[in-house]
Amino acid sequence: MNEGDLSIIKPNVAHTMVFTEDSIFLNLVRGDRDHDKFGITHTIPFTLVDSEMSELLRNSYVTECRSCSSKKLKRVISLGESPLANNLLSRKDQHYKKYPLEVNYCPRCNNCQLSCSVDPKEMFDNYLYVSSTSKQFVQHFEKAAKKYVQLFNLDNDSVLVDIGSNDGIALKPMKAFGVKVLGVEPAVNLAKLANDNGLKTINSYFNDDVISQIQDQYGKVDLVTASNVFAHSDKLKEITNNVFKVLKHNGVFIIEVQYLVDTISSLTFDNIYHEHVNFWSVTSLNNFFKNLGFFIHQVEHIDTHGGSIRVYVKSIDSPNSSLHEFLNNENEIGVNKFSFYEEFSVKIESMRNNIRSNIDSLKKQYSVIAGYGSPAKATTALNYFGINSDDIDFIIEDNELKHDKYVPGTGIPIRSKTHCRSTMPKLVIVFAWNFYDSIIEQNKDLIDLGVKFVNIADLGKF
Repeated sequence: MNEGDLSIIKPNVAHTMVFTEDSIFLNLVRGDRDHDKFGITHTIPFTLVDSEMSELLRNSYVTECRSCSSKKLKRVISLGESPLANNLLSRKDQHYKKYPLEVNYCPRCNNCQLSCSVDPKEMFDNYLYVSSTSKQFVQHFEKAAKKYVQLFNLDNDSVLVDIGSNDGIALKPMKAFGVKVLGVEPAVNLAKLANDNGLKTINSYFNDDVISQIQDQYGKVDLVTASNVFAHSDKLKEITNNVFKVLKHNGVFIIEVQYLVDTISSLTFDNIYHEHVNFWSVTSLNNFFKNLGFFIHQVEHIDTHGGSIRVYVKSIDSPNSSLHEFLNNENEIGVNKFSFYEEFSVKIESMRNNIRSNIDSLKKQYSVIAGYGSPAKATTALNYFGINSDDIDFIIEDNELKHDKYVPGTGIPIRSKTHCRSTMPKLVIVFAWNFYDSIIEQNKDLIDLGVKFVNIADLGKF
């Protein structure tokens, strides 16, 4: 019997055991199970899963593979119960929900996915992550725009649709090349920001209504992009089918996703949070698209988010050598074997022990410790490591939308760099580790004042 499976025990009572975080379950029985004496002489009640969590699990737990519908899933890793990563708190004592943060593996199609599916409205209707805050991302999409224009001969008659377009970071450089652009963004605040900046954006999810609007206004389009969003939806089959409804016959669907192989090899588990429903390898993506009747044409490795892939998908089968190179490499390293994922889980648990020990030592050594950057990955890492406001005094953040908020589950306040100057820390731990080099470059003034910067990723290696 697998963990969480339902068993029927005489007299035909349905039982199931659910543990959403590390738990000790002790049941001592003396004498008959007399309900009149329940909690008095033998079985002592203790709430492992309360009514709120029970209701949440019934509504959100996914028991089958989102890609191939198999129910024979295996647990890769459990990070316990964790809050929604980008839902920062306005008050330290503000109530927030926690959901199990677990990754399961499907042996049939090699898909890795979260066990819980959170209502997207709770995560995306008002979104605090603004892509253009990062100069590196701005430059990344400028280079991508130039590449797409040259590769697909785009001109003033060409149309590009960007799914999950945020503040229009990918639309702006394409528009500068004369291409007609349209964003589709569910966050009200970000869609408004993009429209205010002259980047036409529909405030919606990529659903049937949006497809009708696009078809009525543009007909068929040349390119649909989805950068760092294709792992974010529980309705990826619906989104993919809708994409190819609006694409021309020779049109291309281009997605950028964090690369599962990089996540596992570099132990960047903090990329696991509730927004990321799926964790893609080329093998699992290839299986996903082929099952829907679409085909990966080309794959590129890119350096965003600690290692990502850019995948070109068409309705016609015309792959180039890059696809086969990725598939062959993944086969060699064991992406299609569960042991590949089991090793990852063991290493992450060891990392947690190392970092917890190092944080304790550093707190004794430095009177004031600050963090730098409050991306979604910081929420995952801080909650999993058990780091809170007793360890980190505050977090410095460049994104003004996050100032004076709190990282859920930790009580750690988020402040501006000005606050850092008035409350000078002795040590700064960078949680936005993928921007570590640029953060160091931007904060040489603090370093010159004697503030020491260290990457959170390095603390687990000591």
